[in-house]
Amino acid sequence: MTSRLAGDVVGGRYRLAAELGSGGFGRVWRARDETLDVDVAIKELQLPPGMPETARAERLARATREARNAARLRKHDGIVAIHDVVIDDGLPWIVMELVDGCSLDEHVKQHGPLPVGRAVEVAVALLTAIGAAHREGVVHRDIKPANVMLAENGKVLLTDFGTAIHSTDTALTATGMFIGSAEYTAPERLRGSDGLPAGDLFSLGVTLYQVVEGVSPFRRDTQEATLAAVLLEEAPAPQRTGPLTQLITRLLDKDPDRRPTVEEALAMAGDIAGEQPATTVRVRRDTKILPALPKKRQPVVVAAPMVAMLAMAVMTALGVAGLPDAGETWGEFEDHMGSAMVSVAVADVVLAGLVCASLARFLPVKVGKIVTAVVGVAGLVFGCGATAFAFHGAGEIFRNAMELSGRESATVSLALISIVALIAVGSAVSSQLLVRRETIKGRTRS
Repeated sequence: MTSRLAGDVVGGRYRLAAELGSGGFGRVWRARDETLDVDVAIKELQLPPGMPETARAERLARATREARNAARLRKHDGIVAIHDVVIDDGLPWIVMELVDGCSLDEHVKQHGPLPVGRAVEVAVALLTAIGAAHREGVVHRDIKPANVMLAENGKVLLTDFGTAIHSTDTALTATGMFIGSAEYTAPERLRGSDGLPAGDLFSLGVTLYQVVEGVSPFRRDTQEATLAAVLLEEAPAPQRTGPLTQLITRLLDKDPDRRPTVEEALAMAGDIAGEQPATTVRVRRDTKILPALPKKRQPVVVAAPMVAMLAMAVMTALGVAGLPDAGETWGEFEDHMGSAMVSVAVADVVLAGLVCASLARFLPVKVGKIVTAVVGVAGLVFGCGATAFAFHGAGEIFRNAMELSGRESATVSLALISIVALIAVGSAVSSQLLVRRETIKGRTRS
């Protein structure tokens, strides 16, 4: 296998003129189609010397898949068209539409961040292209500024379907190999839910953030730190995005079910631009429309905090019943039940307060850390206070309903409040463990 140089002819037809760029899977050349006498772009697949046969076969399969998936979209505006695939020296070369211009990444590096108005135009063009791909069953999986072309005629084009998958594709995996660009990868992909259309929308959110703010929100010094940031950290509050802030924030939601659909995002971008863009994908000819895939829900993750909140609602109701003075029941604890039971009651109070404080994590990220901290402290105080009065409220209810003595009603109220507190704590902890387990699972799979 020989290294190609400018002037070489590939496939008996395409004469290489100049290298346009290179990446992890190969190089892209400007070439001349000597049969049709037109300029094209042609992508060369590169295989390092000594590559294991399994890895070599996988790269060849990915190149074939890229051509096949991109060819499905060759009639769509906004996506770089594939013209041909030729085999030369045992390797596939993908012949593409030549775009006179530069990548979005190069433009930002040379000219600085985009103004919001131009970023809205880029957003609409990319959403249209993404919508076209999804309707054909293709998920790109590597949307980033380097894979967006800005043509000299003003068009915005999505390119490089090297990591894209179609709904009918079989899985291609490589041990220890991460496919895609870490800082633009959706969290659910890192957790093992690959190929979801919503992942492209997260990548678009990162792209828009970067080209307007001038920095990538999740880029860190190492890939491990970058992956952790994508999974666990929120993007810094943007300073330059103006009216695009809400769209970008929603696209960057860690939960794919809460991200807007392509149609919703187009509507938001249209409002920003002052006109409503068509939510149908503009194509050069009729397109086969596939039914949307149903969204996957995680009912257990949702149910756990709901149970915790329900338990605290019961505690609050009992606390109201115990107003205005809970001293009588606490006196029974001290006088007749010993220090151990008092310690249990105090523990219940503290645990309930911590559960209420933990609910502050469900506040929207945009409210800020200070507001979240204040709400957490207020929740702690409220939970502790409500539980302290709940002992007396429960005791009075049992005393009146069952004609119990003061000591008996205090004992029953302690048991009841302890059960409610344990349910609340167990549900809150379960919610945290479920999220952490998904995070660990994602790190293992990635």
